[in-house]
Amino acid sequence: MINLLAQETTKVVIPESLTNAVHQLTMWICIAAVTVPVILLLLLIAKGKLENILESFLGRKKSESDQVSGSDRGTDNYKRKSCILTQTENDFYGQLCNALYYAGLRVIVWPQVNVSSIIESVGSDSQQRMKAFNRICRKSIDYVIVNQKTRETILCIEMDDYTHNRNSRKERDDFINSIFSSVGIPLFRIIAEPNYNFNEIVSTVKQMMK
Repeated sequence: MINLLAQETTKVVIPESLTNAVHQLTMWICIAAVTVPVILLLLLIAKGKLENILESFLGRKKSESDQVSGSDRGTDNYKRKSCILTQTENDFYGQLCNALYYAGLRVIVWPQVNVSSIIESVGSDSQQRMKAFNRICRKSIDYVIVNQKTRETILCIEMDDYTHNRNSRKERDDFINSIFSSVGIPLFRIIAEPNYNFNEIVSTVKQMMK
């Protein structure tokens, strides 16, 4: 009798509301455990990342037979250009090369060069350097004249057509002008026309190569 009374007095009664809450919480945890991986899997498939993850995990590459066809990757929307320059740019390029050659200058003219290949981004930390790099990485210069022996940049040329009259283009041009001025690389801006006077360019190249 005494033992029975002791058991009676130590029994803990759990409220029904707390029991229901625990059951609901358990149910939502189970649902989340099932649905979250499924959602993540669907997102990976939608982004086309699942195949790359599996390849990385298995440590192997797909065989050629497994490769996705070119049309599935959207490569049908591209074609080879006949020339990297427009007709106007190509005419100027030929005249420029001739003028430098007949002046006896041992230089090379490279067309369509990315600004980040000419100018290096600097900063006190990696974040600042990356920010500076992002401002120039998508910009290019029409012509870059380099020393034939050392490949050092001597001067750059931008050919300005009617598009440079747009406000957005003017902002871009002002930014490029300021960068080249700050790093000490001469930048010539040439208005597109049938014939050009290369005396100033030739003179500057000679001076820079002294």
